[in-house]
Amino acid sequence: MRMSFIQSYCISHTMKRLFALILFYFSSTSTAIAAEEEIKVAVFLEPPFVDYIDNQWQGENIDMIKLLSQRVQLTPKFIRCPFARCLTMVKKGQADLIMGVMKSKERAEYLTFIEPPYLLQHKPLRFFTLANNNITINNIDDLTPLIVGTIRGASYHHEFDNNHSMKKVAITSREQLVKMLLKGHIDTFIEREESIKPLLSTQDYQQKLALANYLYDDPVGSYIAISKKTSIQRYAKPLAQQLHKMISSGEFQQIRAHYQLR
Repeated sequence: MRMSFIQSYCISHTMKRLFALILFYFSSTSTAIAAEEEIKVAVFLEPPFVDYIDNQWQGENIDMIKLLSQRVQLTPKFIRCPFARCLTMVKKGQADLIMGVMKSKERAEYLTFIEPPYLLQHKPLRFFTLANNNITINNIDDLTPLIVGTIRGASYHHEFDNNHSMKKVAITSREQLVKMLLKGHIDTFIEREESIKPLLSTQDYQQKLALANYLYDDPVGSYIAISKKTSIQRYAKPLAQQLHKMISSGEFQQIRAHYQLR
């Protein structure tokens, strides 16, 4: 039985509408999936771990998080912020993930720490002073009369963090710590050498700064942590599984070795 022109037209029109609806459905679904695959990573400048050169994110932590994200089919979007602001962003769920943080009871209230730590910091925390100031720091009590610079929101060592007798000045970046010390606005600051050396020329580092005898040499775990207020929480287990594999296989160590050679 032949279809009339009207019947044929109606079927053709219906098929076109159905096809358009299918395209719209898959287009919408693809867009939703793409949005879910993005992971917002809060990053703070800390060469050689994180640096921003020629409009490109570089450093050990950047390469590590790119590789780890790829393994769980996530695309990292890096958001630059001072350390304290980065912590606030992940606490509020404005960022999904932060890297290079020390585990603490307070932070565990709003962060899920991915085990194991990707790095054990064996390099000691040192106290930097001006070479021409002749300040002697042999123990924690020697810090009491001094103005000590720190990074806002950072944790260093239990003994230091919980000492409220010394004058601590919280600053947003390591660059500012160096500038404040060189200008004489603070007497000393606490940091690791590998994070301060890239901020100065070799000559300035050797001639203008001095290292105190007192230091903290306990190994400290550096963690990747996820905000408890983000949907990316569902990736916590896969991230932990891939992290363990990448540490065991030596992939993370190879990334570190690459930057140390540079």
